[in-house]
Amino acid sequence: MGLETATSGSIMLFDENVQSTPIQKRNVDTVSSVQMVFQNPFDTLNPSMNVGRQIIRALEIFKQGKSDEDRHARMLELLDLVKLPRAFAERMPRQLSGGQKQRVGIARAFAGGAKVVVADEPVSALDVSVQAAVTDLLMDIQRENKTTLLFISHDLSIVRYLSDRVMVMYLGHVVEMGTTDQVFQPPYHPYTEALLSAVPIADTKVTRKRIVLDGDIPSAMNPPPGCPFQTRCRWKSQVPGGLCDREMPPVQVLEGGHQIKCHLSAEVLATMEPVIKMAAE
Repeated sequence: MGLETATSGSIMLFDENVQSTPIQKRNVDTVSSVQMVFQNPFDTLNPSMNVGRQIIRALEIFKQGKSDEDRHARMLELLDLVKLPRAFAERMPRQLSGGQKQRVGIARAFAGGAKVVVADEPVSALDVSVQAAVTDLLMDIQRENKTTLLFISHDLSIVRYLSDRVMVMYLGHVVEMGTTDQVFQPPYHPYTEALLSAVPIADTKVTRKRIVLDGDIPSAMNPPPGCPFQTRCRWKSQVPGGLCDREMPPVQVLEGGHQIKCHLSAEVLATMEPVIKMAAE
C-alpha cells in the first residue's frame, strides 16, 4: 500500500518486487491492483464530497473509463455492487450510517479492478447488527471478482467463516499458518490454542476448554529473547534444555503444509486436544 516503508525483506506483487519503489513512483496498474478497506469508515471519506464524486475520483486516479459518462456509469455499477441505492450518489458522508460508509469504502477499493484487497478490521467499528451484512458483502464481491482478500481481524468467528487460509501472528511473528480447518483443529501453536479458548460461543451444544494465560505481556519494541511467546506459554515446561528462553523456534511443517513455529516436538503437538468441540463428543 505504501503507507509504511518496510525496513527489511521484500514485497512481491505478481513476481515484481515493489518494496523499494515509493508509492509516488508506482505505476497506475500497480496502485490499482492493491487496495485497502480501512478499519474506521467514519474517518476514510471526504466530508466535503458526495458519495458519487468520491467513487468517481477513485476511477479517475485509476484511469478507468474513457469519458466522464463512462466513469459515471461505472460509479453507479459500483453502488449496485455494494448494494447501495443509486440515489446515494448524491448523499454526503454525514447522511450515511457506519455500514453504508464502509460499503462506499469497499466500492472505492474495487473501483480499479483490484487483484488484492487488504481489509483491516473492516467490521470492528460497526454495530453487530450490520457486521454480518458487510462480511457477506466482502465474500460475495471477492468470489465474483476472484480477488485475493487479505482479511485482518481479531474476531476468530469471522475469520473461520470467511477465510480459506489463516495466518496467526504474535508480536510481529507468524506463529502458525495453514488452511482454516488446520488452524482451528489441533495441533495448535500454544498462542492459537489460547486465542480459540477466548472465542465467545452461545451454542449450549458446544463446549470450550478455558485457557488462562499467566505471565507478563512483553513489549513489541523490546521482545524477550528466544521464543516471543515464552513469557506466557503454558507448554514451555514440555521443552527440554530451556530452548524457549534462548532460541527462536523453527518452523515445523506438518501434514498438508500446516506450519507451526514452536519448539514443541511433533509427539507433544500430537497430544493436544480440541479447544472447541460438540458436547456430545
